Amino acid sequence: MLRKIACISIVAATSLFATEAPTKLDKTVITATGFESPLKDEVKNVYIITSEEIESRGYKDVEEILEKAPGVNFINSGLGKTIDLRGQGNKANTSVKVLLNGMALNMLDSSHAFVPLNFLAIEDIEQIEIIPGGGAVLYGNGTSGGVVNIITKQKPRDFYANVSTKLASYSYKDFNLGLGGMASENLFLKGNFKAFDEKGYRDGDKQRGFYTSFGINYKISDNQTLAINPSYYKTRVDTTDAITKTQLNQNRKQAGEPIEQLTHKKADISAEYAIAITDKLKLNLMPYYQEISMRGETSDFTDKKLGVNLKSRYDYGSGEFISGYDYLQNKGIRERDRKFGGMHSYTLVDLKKQTHTVYFFEKHNFTDAFSLTGGYRFEKAIYDINRYSKMKMPARPPMMPKPMTIIDSIDSDKNMNNHAFEITPNFRYSDTGNVYLKFERGYISPSPTQLTDKVVVSRAAEYRLNDLKSEIFHTYEIGIRDLILGQYFSATAFITNTKDEIINEMTGGHSMSWRFYNVDETRRSGFEIYAEQNLFNNLKLSQTFSYIDAKIKKGKKAGKRVPYVSKNKFVFGVNYEPIKNFNILTDLKYYSNQFSSAYETIDAKTVVDFGLKYKFKNGFSVAGGVKNLFNEKYNDFQSEAANAYVPAPERNYYVEFKYAY
Repeated sequence: MLRKIACISIVAATSLFATEAPTKLDKTVITATGFESPLKDEVKNVYIITSEEIESRGYKDVEEILEKAPGVNFINSGLGKTIDLRGQGNKANTSVKVLLNGMALNMLDSSHAFVPLNFLAIEDIEQIEIIPGGGAVLYGNGTSGGVVNIITKQKPRDFYANVSTKLASYSYKDFNLGLGGMASENLFLKGNFKAFDEKGYRDGDKQRGFYTSFGINYKISDNQTLAINPSYYKTRVDTTDAITKTQLNQNRKQAGEPIEQLTHKKADISAEYAIAITDKLKLNLMPYYQEISMRGETSDFTDKKLGVNLKSRYDYGSGEFISGYDYLQNKGIRERDRKFGGMHSYTLVDLKKQTHTVYFFEKHNFTDAFSLTGGYRFEKAIYDINRYSKMKMPARPPMMPKPMTIIDSIDSDKNMNNHAFEITPNFRYSDTGNVYLKFERGYISPSPTQLTDKVVVSRAAEYRLNDLKSEIFHTYEIGIRDLILGQYFSATAFITNTKDEIINEMTGGHSMSWRFYNVDETRRSGFEIYAEQNLFNNLKLSQTFSYIDAKIKKGKKAGKRVPYVSKNKFVFGVNYEPIKNFNILTDLKYYSNQFSSAYETIDAKTVVDFGLKYKFKNGFSVAGGVKNLFNEKYNDFQSEAANAYVPAPERNYYVEFKYAY
């Protein structure tokens, strides 16, 4: 009875105090179809984070921005954190596709489970779009968890200028400058520069670097445009290894064993040509190049992408037909040269994967109330795998009276075909509300790394090509989106079954011998809810709740939960403006417990952030706040079995000064 009374009271209060204000339905999205269109015309639920929502909350990177999104979690792989959607766990780097202006950031060498999410300045972000659990037809491989598309500021607009600086705990400081505007009637230019420096939460941690981007958007004619967008990021990172439980209890901030200094770089350029051939037919062509590297004294990771995306959209009145061709030449290089204990180890991994893809996607409106969306994708992948290792060992009598050198290599190629399809009926029951049902078949093709095993033969290990198959997933989804009493609300329930899930088994210690094989079958089911309310003209509330039940159905660990997945996540946000131009901002984020890969319990956590912002009439603004207000102590990574812990930051502070014209 009390619950019913509470629900009735909330509905009554919302209807009484709700105000007319722009909602998510007024936004435009690109990721859902590959072409810009209003969210209210899209069938499936897409979560949007705008630049206005990013400003003045003290965010330092993309990771902090995405923590508020429904169903989003982060997996720490050792090299850095990777975004997870819908309970993918420590395989999220191969099952959640992360895009920057349509270019994938996922690296070809999947062995270190890392996606360089933070290799850009958040001040340059126009919008982030998230499609949980979908996108196989338009985006292909590795989308069982979903797609995240980060879109930078590119659209032509009147002259603007903004300059800001942020100071925060752990000696963090940055400087950002952004400029843009119409250089002529048909030419838009923009640029962004950011430099940053911080010591980090733990002793011995340090990071300093910069980001710069430029943009050209030229209107060739009334029906043709050309946009060119290059960017460059570089940072040097000093960090230390995990600490023990005893060290954690003594001093969470103390350094572990030093890890070699790494230099991270990302350089990319894209050129998008768009033409409206007729009023109904549009064509886009985007060639691009991207290079990501992480280099140290003994190790080198490099990922290069050269690709072309060609797509068209035809509006035939009662619907639209989208088709496209994607080409990608992806190269991954990993090199390591180490000397230890009198031994000398050298490893070179040179991987290539070339893909050719064709797809089509159609939405047909049978009536004003009913539409049907469907599509198909075919992908041909050509693999080229080259691995070489050399180990020099000194004499160790009597077991090894003479020095020994062991060399192993493999040079092989392989072809693989995959396909995906989707069908989605949609029922539009009002001007703002719709209900849809979706079935999607997608795939996760093996990375070139996974196609090679290292097996022990006659007491020595050698590389061998395996017969690994692609993972296949089937997603069943029902969703609703509407304005309820003028306030935005969306909800989605889903089941995703994955078969032939790829498993990695270390059979002889780290890097000594291993194998990849298809065995497990998993099921991920749950729901996601997002709502926002604009009340009293000065109070905006937002809530996200997600529930994920991720279980292994077959294999050695049948019946167990997928590691590193929180069943429940809840985020409550408040933006209150008690007087004009003065905002009070609060976010509460709750994550339920997880299990590690060894099924050790990782405790639940609740983190509260609090901030203030005041905007002066002359364009100047100041913001400040506290992150982790109640000083929740938790770890970014922990393993009881390995006695290894990487503590997360405790309570910390920030202040930001900004001028915008």
